[in-house]
Amino acid sequence: MNTNNPHGSERRREILAEIGQIPVIIAGTLTTRQRRRGKGHSIVHHQLQRWREGCNNTRHVPSDRVPTVHAGVEGYRRVQTLIEELARLDESTALATNGDSKKKLTKR
Repeated sequence: MNTNNPHGSERRREILAEIGQIPVIIAGTLTTRQRRRGKGHSIVHHQLQRWREGCNNTRHVPSDRVPTVHAGVEGYRRVQTLIEELARLDESTALATNGDSKKKLTKR
C-alpha cells in the first residue's frame, strides 16, 4: 500500500485506535416487547435479533444485561462506520496515481 499520504496514514491510525477503544461489539438489533399478563399487568421482554447462517436468530436478554447489550449493538454500528471509512481511505491510497502513469495505447 502506498503510504506517501501523511494525512491518510494518520487518519488510518486514528481509525484503528478508535476501533480498539470500543469495549463491546455485538451484531444485531436490541428489541423490546411488552406482553400483557392478566388484569392490566404487562411484562417487558428484551431480545437480541440477528441473522445467523441465513436464519433470523433471536435470543432473550435479561433486564440487567440490557445496558451492556445496547452498548455492544451501538459499538458494532460504530465499527461498521469506521471500517467503511477505512476501506474508502485504503482504496483511495491504493489507487492513487503519481501523475506519470498513463494508459498504454496499443495499435491493432
